[in-house]
Amino acid sequence: MSTTILSFQNCVVIETLHNEGRSLRYIANYLDFSQTTIFNELHRLNGEYQAELAQTDFERKVSQRGRKSSL
Repeated sequence: MSTTILSFQNCVVIETLHNEGRSLRYIANYLDFSQTTIFNELHRLNGEYQAELAQTDFERKVSQRGRKSSL
């Protein structure tokens, strides 16, 4: 399974195009990502998609990765 990490700039473009009413297919073709990636990104948060909140959520999840220290 491959993982796609979107940059903050990509998230802003997704938010802008989504707010303009563009389709998943259009956004995916515009950014050259799969439709599934765009769908998952738009549904990352509960409620309306906001790039800044999505970035904060991503950074929180990245900080929780890895093995926990036993010390």
